[in-house]
This record gives sequence, C-alpha cells and structure tokens, in this order.
Amino acid sequence: MGAELRLMTPTKDPVQPDDRLLVETIRGGDAEAFEQLVRRKTPKVYALCYRIIGNAEDAKDIAQLVFIKLWENLGKYDSAYAFDTWLYRMVTNVAIDFIRNRQSRENAVNSTLRLVRTSTDAEQGVVMQRKEIETVFNEVSSVLSPKQKTIFVMREMEDLPSAEIAKILGCRESTVRNHLFNARKLMQAQLRQRYPEYAQLWRGQ
Repeated sequence: MGAELRLMTPTKDPVQPDDRLLVETIRGGDAEAFEQLVRRKTPKVYALCYRIIGNAEDAKDIAQLVFIKLWENLGKYDSAYAFDTWLYRMVTNVAIDFIRNRQSRENAVNSTLRLVRTSTDAEQGVVMQRKEIETVFNEVSSVLSPKQKTIFVMREMEDLPSAEIAKILGCRESTVRNHLFNARKLMQAQLRQRYPEYAQLWRGQ
C-alpha cells in the first residue's frame, strides 16, 4: 500500500536556476550551462526576430547570430539588470541592422511584421482569413522605419510596457510612445489608401 501511494505521489520537477545564476555558471566555464540558456531563450528570441523580420529563414539566421553575439558578450552583462532586457536589446539591434542592410524594395516589404498569430489547430477557414489579414498588415507596415517596426512588435505583439521597451532600446519612454504613435498613424494612412475595406479595424486605435 505504501509503495502504491508513493507511485501515486506526483514528482516535482527539478528546480531550474534563474537566468543570472545560469550566466554566472557559464562565466565559470560551463559549456552545458550555455546550451541550457540557449534552449531556454530560443523560443523568445526566434519569435521576436520573426515578428520584426517577417521571414522564417531569415529569423533563424538572425537568432543564431544573436546567440553567437551572446556568447561573445556575456562577460558584459550586468546582473543588476534583468537578463531578458539585455538579451532583447541584442536581438533588436541585430534585427534592425539586418533590415537596414537590405538592398531591394522586395526585401524591404518582406521584412515587415507578422501581426496575426496563427494557430496550428485552427480551422482551415480561420487560418485563411488570418493569412489574408496578415498579408494586408505586412504591406501597410512596410512604410515603418526599422525602429518603429521593432517598437510596434514589442508593444503590440510582445505586450511589453513602454518603460521596458525604453530600457531595451536605451531611449526615453516618451521616445517609445512617439514612435508607437507615428507607427500607428502611418499604418492607418496606408490601410485607408490600400485597403479601405479594412480601415474600420483601426477605428478607435
């Protein structure tokens, strides 16, 4: 009976070290700890890259570059600050540089935001509708500057507060709000011009 009770008792998952402790372990020369950090942060890093760039393959390349830079610059991390803030700054810098270095208009358009999340278990009709809306917003967001795109993604897609975005980008919170305001304004104008039938979606924004 005692053995059965023990088998029925749920086992607790091992406690994972927080980011700061993991970084200190890596600095001590533990390569496995870095692999653990990469596994932990890959979903966030890739998602942010993809939403800024809008292309899956490019997002993978940028995410890999971010982790290379992370390894090279880990000694510069100040544990007085949240690790994700420092990491997000690195991601946005690499992504913005990538956008600015694009040569053709076609690439610039393809670098726009993924504004609609699609669900793998969604019904086919819903998926098609979302893809159509995503295409529309990808086009209207092509007028945004790299920084405007980045701020729009972090605020509207990542749900980060303006204060946190300001820390990530190393600017004032008022600057973040101004970029966000201008981004919305530019996208609204493009939407009215290119897709007036969708313009009502922006009412009250």
